[in-house]
Amino acid sequence: MSINVLRFTTAGNVDDGKSTLIGRLLVETQGAFEDQIEGARRENERRGGHGIDFSLLTDGLRAEREQGITIDVAYRYFATPKRKFIIADAPGHEQYTRNLVTSASTSDLAVILIDARNGMMTQSRRHAFIAHLLGIRHFVVAINKMDLMDYRKDAYEKIQKDFVDFMNRLGGAEAYCVPISALAGDLVTEPSARMPWYTGPKLLELLESIEVDDPAYKQAFRFAVQLVSRPPASAEFPDFRGYMGRVASGSVRVGDRVVVLPSGARTTVTRIVTQDGPLEEAFARQSVTLTLADDLDISRGDLIAAEAQPPQARTELPPRRKHARTRIPCFGAANK
Repeated sequence: MSINVLRFTTAGNVDDGKSTLIGRLLVETQGAFEDQIEGARRENERRGGHGIDFSLLTDGLRAEREQGITIDVAYRYFATPKRKFIIADAPGHEQYTRNLVTSASTSDLAVILIDARNGMMTQSRRHAFIAHLLGIRHFVVAINKMDLMDYRKDAYEKIQKDFVDFMNRLGGAEAYCVPISALAGDLVTEPSARMPWYTGPKLLELLESIEVDDPAYKQAFRFAVQLVSRPPASAEFPDFRGYMGRVASGSVRVGDRVVVLPSGARTTVTRIVTQDGPLEEAFARQSVTLTLADDLDISRGDLIAAEAQPPQARTELPPRRKHARTRIPCFGAANK
């Protein structure tokens, strides 16, 4: 199944350039507003710099801007003609490692940034391990700040080998490596004449083309109700009753017939709501609010499922499947 929306988290050691990379992606894909870009430009010039400080587009908290680090998980959105993206910028500082769990738990892919000068650090390994532990099986390794290493092939190849060896020990994942300079723009969305030895795709091309083959997307629709939403009446929603939760598997569209368990009541989905607005369709691992055509007795813990594919009651658990070890393709001269 080709997924039109890719959710990915960025992770890595502190100061490896995650916020700068995301800021550049937003600017070069028209994912940032003009006033945000101008604000980042003015703030950078106020500090004595020139041009846009891309990191200011994602470091939204005042404490983050003052300290120059990411503290909270910052969610950003952009799109290209080929795919829509939801980015979760996770903090790199060891003190805020726990926030990576928040961002990785709903992501399909992890972009691990590594400073080309320092190679893989403890925090880089820790973030990759946590993402893998949370079920992420697709990694893009962005070896950043190649401009500070004179765009040398040997610097890229050493980090490439270290990461491949580390992921081989974890098993069950697929990784793609690409050398970049988030600050200068090399191989982020545009090609680089300064690294002719690299023959693979640009970072954005990778994100547009990677197929996230998550079994949860292929299964029947399942949605556990976590909270019943009854906000104060308004002109737009005089009697709103929504059921909040996370799509555990499959997908659901407005107009789909569903069954509510354990009551067995049947109804139709009338609206899918998120904090960013209404949706026509929601996919696995996405947190949404559903509204239904009928006024049913539904509470926290009930299950909303596809009417055509309802859950089957069992008296024992099926045998656990083992994850197969997967190939780890990396691009570059080292693979020739």
